[in-house]
Amino acid sequence: MLHDWYRAVQLPMSLDEFHRLPRNPAYKYEYADGMAHLLPRPKTLNGLLDLQPLDAPQSIRALDLVTFRPLQLADWAEFPDLFTAAFRRVPPFAGLSEEERLQASIECLEQTRTGGDGPPIASACFVAESRGQVLAGILVTLIPKREPGDWWDGHWLEPPPQNAAKLGLARAHLTWVFVTPAYAGYGIGSVLLAHAANALLAEGFLELATTFLVGNEASTLWHWRNGFRLLPYPGSMRRISQSG
Repeated sequence: MLHDWYRAVQLPMSLDEFHRLPRNPAYKYEYADGMAHLLPRPKTLNGLLDLQPLDAPQSIRALDLVTFRPLQLADWAEFPDLFTAAFRRVPPFAGLSEEERLQASIECLEQTRTGGDGPPIASACFVAESRGQVLAGILVTLIPKREPGDWWDGHWLEPPPQNAAKLGLARAHLTWVFVTPAYAGYGIGSVLLAHAANALLAEGFLELATTFLVGNEASTLWHWRNGFRLLPYPGSMRRISQSG
C-alpha cells in the first residue's frame, strides 16, 4: 500500500542542471524536452536480528521525563501526526503535500492495526511518552516465514494458527519504528527495540525480521547499529542469474 503514495515528479531545467541534480535511490532519473523526470523506483532490503536479552530501561537518563510502556488501544489515535512528522523527509512522504502526507500516514497505520502487515504482536508493541504525550512507537507484526532472498510481506492466505512461530510458519517483523523529530537521536528507538526484543524472547521468538528502504540512510544506520544483518536482495540480478 505504501508504494501507492509514490509520485512522479517533473521539473523544468537545463541538461547541465539535470546532471547536477542530487539523486535519491528511490527514483529513476530521466531527461527529455527540457524536463527532468523523476520516476518512482523504490527498493527495499530485508534484515534479521538474532534476539538476545537487551537492556530495556524504563526511562532515558538524558531525558528523564521520557518513559516506556506497552501499546494501548488509545495510542492509535495519537500516531498519525507523530508518524507524519517522523517520515516527513523520507520517500514517499517527502513528495506529498501536507494533507496527502497525513492521509498516507493514516492509511499505513490502519493497515498495520487491522493486520494488513500481518497480525500485530501486541506484547511486542511499545510507545515512549512524556507527560502523557506519545513521542515514539514500535509496531511488530507476524509475517509468513520465507527464506532469505525471497520477497517478504505480511499477507496471509489464511489466518495464521496461534502457534505459527513455533511451527516454523511465521516470524516477527519490525514493521514500524518512529520517533518525533524533536526527540530523535537520544536512543529512544533503540530502547523501544530492546523492549520489543525482550517481549519477543518471552514469547519464544528467536529472531526479528525487518524491511527498510534503500536511500533512507538514517534507517539503514539504525538497523546496522542495533545488530541487524543484511539479507540477500530478492531482485538481485546476480542471484537470479546464478539460480538460472
